Amino acid sequence: MSSPRHPWQLFDFAVIPVALAYWISGLLAHASTNLNTEVAPLWVPSGIALTALLIYGEKVWLGIFLGDALLMFALGVNWGLILSSAGGSTLCAWLGFKLLRWCGFSSRLSRIDDVVRLILLAGMLASGVNATLESLSALLMGSLNWQNFASHWWMVGLGDCSSILVITPFVLRICLDGAGLFRRYHKQRVIEVIICSGLLLGLSWMVFSHHNQVDMLMEGSLSNARYLEYLPFPIVVWAAIRFQTWGAVLGSFCLALLAIAGTLQGVGPFVIQTNNDSQTILLLQMFIIVVSGTALLLSAAVTERQRAELQLRRTLERDHLLAEVSLKIRQSLDLEQIFKTTVTEIRQLIKADRVFIASWQDSGRIEVVAESLNGDYPSLLGSNARDNLLTALPYLFTQAETFIADDITNFNLSPTVQEYTQRYQIKAALVVPLHLDGKPLGLLVAHQCLGVRRWHKQEVKLLEQLAGQVMIAMSQSQLYQTVQKLNCNLEKQVEERTHQLQEKIREVQKLHDMKAVFLQAVSHDLRTSIMGLLMLLKNRQNCAGDSLTLSRSILDRMINSSERQLTLINALSEDHFSEERHLMIHSEPLSLSEFINELIREWQPLLQQNQANLIANINHNLPLICGDKEQLHHVFDHLVTNSLKHNPPGINLGIDVTVKQGMIYCSLTDNGVGMCEQQCDQLFKLYLRSLHDRRRTGIGLGSYQCRQIIEAHGGKIGVRSTPGHGCQFWFTLPMAKSQPSAVS
Repeated sequence: MSSPRHPWQLFDFAVIPVALAYWISGLLAHASTNLNTEVAPLWVPSGIALTALLIYGEKVWLGIFLGDALLMFALGVNWGLILSSAGGSTLCAWLGFKLLRWCGFSSRLSRIDDVVRLILLAGMLASGVNATLESLSALLMGSLNWQNFASHWWMVGLGDCSSILVITPFVLRICLDGAGLFRRYHKQRVIEVIICSGLLLGLSWMVFSHHNQVDMLMEGSLSNARYLEYLPFPIVVWAAIRFQTWGAVLGSFCLALLAIAGTLQGVGPFVIQTNNDSQTILLLQMFIIVVSGTALLLSAAVTERQRAELQLRRTLERDHLLAEVSLKIRQSLDLEQIFKTTVTEIRQLIKADRVFIASWQDSGRIEVVAESLNGDYPSLLGSNARDNLLTALPYLFTQAETFIADDITNFNLSPTVQEYTQRYQIKAALVVPLHLDGKPLGLLVAHQCLGVRRWHKQEVKLLEQLAGQVMIAMSQSQLYQTVQKLNCNLEKQVEERTHQLQEKIREVQKLHDMKAVFLQAVSHDLRTSIMGLLMLLKNRQNCAGDSLTLSRSILDRMINSSERQLTLINALSEDHFSEERHLMIHSEPLSLSEFINELIREWQPLLQQNQANLIANINHNLPLICGDKEQLHHVFDHLVTNSLKHNPPGINLGIDVTVKQGMIYCSLTDNGVGMCEQQCDQLFKLYLRSLHDRRRTGIGLGSYQCRQIIEAHGGKIGVRSTPGHGCQFWFTLPMAKSQPSAVS
C-alpha cells in the first residue's frame, strides 16, 4: 500500500503563476476603463484563464478563482461581489474548456472547425453565461439597475469574447510555436513581413490615433465618415492569408491594441459615431470580435487548403512512383534494375538518408541487393552486406508487421543491434517485411541518419504499397526461373509421365480382367454349387419316413439358408452388371424384439459349437419397423457368423437395440481380436478382400450385401473397432410410419 501524500504534493504549482497573471492582467484591463464605464473593452483575464486551462488542464481552476478574488478585493468590491465574480469567471473558463475538449478542439487553430468552436462555444456561449451571472449578481447587490442591465450584459459578454478571440490565440501560439518567430526565412518573405507590418501599423495609427491630422488632410471630410475603422482590415486579411495563424494572431492583436488605445484617448471612428460611452465600447468590442474571428477563419482555411494541396501532391507523387515501379515490373524481369529504381525514387520522395532492399538467402543470411544513400553515410552494399550484424534481426522475418522507430534509442535493443545502429548512424528506421504466402522474401528499409524523425502515415503506407510491388517483382522473377527450369526438363518429364501412364493402363486392364474372372466365379461357379446342394437337400426332404441323418427342423433351416444365399447372390450379380438397379425388398411391419429372439434360438447350436455367449438387451416395447424379414435375417446371420468365424472360441457377444434420433439403432458387440482402422474403412466395400487381401479365405461378399440391404431399407451401417479390443457392428432402420396403439 502506497504511503499517504503530503498536503503540498496535492497542490499544483501552476496555480500561483496563473493567479498572478490573472490578477496583473485584470489590473491592466481595469486601467483602460476611463470612458465613464465600469467594463473594460477587452477583458484580458478571460483569455488568460481559458489559455491556462488549455495548457495546464482543469487542475489550475483554483488559480483563476484566487486571481479574480484578489483583483476584486484590490478594487474595493464587497465580499458578495468578490465571490460571485470569482465564481462566475472560474465557471466561464471551466465551461469553455470543457466544451472545447468535448468537441475535440486543437490548440493549434489550424482547422476551421477549431476556430468555429472557439468562437461559438468559448467566445459566445461561455461568455454569455459569465455575463448573465455577473449582471444578475450586480443587480441583486444593488450596483446595477434594470435600465442598464442589457447594456452591462452586452459589454461584459463581448469583453470576454473579444479577449478569448485575441488573447487566447496569441498566448497559445507563443506557447506552442514560439520558436517560429525566430526561424530563418527567405529574404522575400522577410520583406513581405516588413511591408505588411508597416502598412498595418501605419493605417491603424492613422485611423485610431491621429484623427486631427487626418481631418486636416481631408478638409474635414472624415469627421463624419462611417466604417473608417475597417480601413486596416484588408491588411489583417493579407497577413492571415500569407502567414496563416501567426499573421492572423499578431495582426488582430496589434489592431485591437491600437483601436483600444485610440478609443480610450477619445479619438477614432468609434468615438465619432456616437456620444454614448457604452455604445462606443460596444462598437469597439464588436469590431475586435469581427476582425479577430475573420482573421482566424481565413488563416485556418488557408492552412487547410495548403494541407490538402500538400496531401494531394504527395498522393500524386506516390501514385506516380507506384505506377512507374509497376510499369517496370511488367516490362522487365531484371530485378537489379527494378530494385535500383525503387530505392532511388523512395529516398527522393520521402527525403530519407538511406533506403535499401534486403533479400533473404537460403543460407539463413540477409543480403542487401539495392541501396540509395544521401550524403557520406556508410553503405550496406558490398562487403557490409554480409555483416553478421544484419543477421541479428530475424524477428522481422517471422512477423509480417511494419517496424516503425521514430527514435531508435527508445527501443530496448540487444548489444549487437545497438552496435549495428551506431556503426551505420541510424537514428530512425522504417522497416517493411516482404512476405509472400507466409514465406519471408526480404526487407524494404528506410533510415534517417541525421536525427530522429516522425514517420507519417502516408510514408508508412507508401512503403507498404511499394513493398507489395517489390514482392510481385521477386515472385515474378522466381516464377520465371522456375519456368526456365521446367522448360529444360520438359521433354524428359513428358517421357516419364508417358511411361507411368502406360503402366497405369496395364494395371487397370489387369484389374479389369481380375474383376471379370471374379464375377464369373460368383455368377456361375458359386451359384452352380449352391444349386446342387439345394437339389440334394430337397431330394432328402422328399424321402419317405422320418429316419433321416438330420432332423427335419435342421434340414428346413439349411434349405431356407441356401435359398437366401442363392437369392442374394443373384441380386448381387444383377446389381453388379447394372449398378443403377436398386435391390428389391418386400417390406412388412415387423417386431424386431420377436424377430431377434427367434434368431437367437436358431443360433443356439452355432453358439454352443463355438463356446460363445450371447446376451441380448432389447426393449419389448420397441416400435415396429417396416422391413424385409428374409433380407434382415441375412444381415443378422452374417454379422453373428462373421464374429464367430474370425475370433477364437469362447467370445462374448452382445446385441443392443435402442431408439436414437427417430431411428432403430442396432449394434452387435464382441470382445474378439478386432480390426485396424483401414479394415474398418474398407469392410463394406465391394470385393475388397478378394483383390487386396489374398491371405483371407472367402470372396468377401457378405459385408457388401449387408450394406446394400440396410441402405435399401433407408438406414446406415458401420463398424467401430480397435485391434485387441473387439468390434462393434451397428446399423439403423427406420420405424414403421403407423404404429399399433398398443405399442408406446
